[in-house]
Amino acid sequence: MLFLLFSLWHFNCKFNNNNMTEYSLSICIPSKRNLEESRASISSAIGFCDITGSELVVSDSSGEKNKSEMWNNIPLPFMNYLKNENKKESKWSDNWYNGIQNCSGNFIGVVSDDDIIVNLEKSVVDYKEISQTDLAGIKPIISLWNSKQGIYELNNFNINGNTAIERIKQYHDLSAGNNTTYYSFFKKEILNDIYKLLTYHPTKGGYLDWPIARACVASGKVLTDETKLLVYKNNNWFGDQEFINKQAMKLYEDCDLGVIGCYMSDLFHALDTFILIMRKKSNVPFDEKLEAAEYALDFHLNRLIDNYNRGPHFFKQVANEIEKINIEENIALKLKSALNILKVQFPNLVNDYLLFYEKSTESKWGDID
Repeated sequence: MLFLLFSLWHFNCKFNNNNMTEYSLSICIPSKRNLEESRASISSAIGFCDITGSELVVSDSSGEKNKSEMWNNIPLPFMNYLKNENKKESKWSDNWYNGIQNCSGNFIGVVSDDDIIVNLEKSVVDYKEISQTDLAGIKPIISLWNSKQGIYELNNFNINGNTAIERIKQYHDLSAGNNTTYYSFFKKEILNDIYKLLTYHPTKGGYLDWPIARACVASGKVLTDETKLLVYKNNNWFGDQEFINKQAMKLYEDCDLGVIGCYMSDLFHALDTFILIMRKKSNVPFDEKLEAAEYALDFHLNRLIDNYNRGPHFFKQVANEIEKINIEENIALKLKSALNILKVQFPNLVNDYLLFYEKSTESKWGDID
């Protein structure tokens, strides 16, 4: 480590700062862990960016003085360390957006501050030369690791459908509940647009990774670069079904939706995925993104109905509204049904969802322009 830091310091002495540097790839680490818990992740990103000529942006909301002093005192020309004040009302997505909007690369790879990123060899792909409009991202090989089993699964599939709905369906089939494609290197304009919109999201809950990933996949193909490796530490979601259920419920409890929020998770996935796919600034042709957005809306509303039929006692307060959902109706009526469920179960979220929809689509709720 000391040799690496000396080499980087020597590099910094020879060259000017990175204001004049153009990067094809930025690695962004939104960090909330303390110095010791995040050191390995940030150190791996330093090595990765040094070898690949990439930019590193760390947005630190930990508030730990020793951590900021250490990284700020190491002169790295490619590293931008941002001390992000962790305000009481701030959410995880705010720290992610702070990092993302300060990245300059054509592609941005977000790395959690407990994961490890490694460059295996020189890529056959020059990220700076990628110009095809139907490509949303490049995915490193993603290995899932936990302390009990070590590496136990690889995510190295491509999402190469030619239309948004094909890619959404392909992702449903290939991911099999593994959403680590979320950590691909996505085009800057896609990530920046999505996370800017999330500043208006009603809950900013930790369950948003799935809608975000689907919105990215709908935006274009995601192809694997097998010279890059991300080690995803999966201790939080590895265990028996009871443990996983508790972890899922915690996501909804942490954003004040309670246990009922978890039972009604498909309502939120339906709305959030539809709204993010339909964002006005999407590069996807209107009819194509509408087809994909309606597919996602129908998929999750059907799952909500199935969950209600299997356990109606969990949905007593909104039983009448769920029974009124008709998947064969037009999109505007389906969105109205979803909004009516919110009005009954989560009335405090209604105005915020109306605003979120409007900010994304630049239309009023249910208007399809």
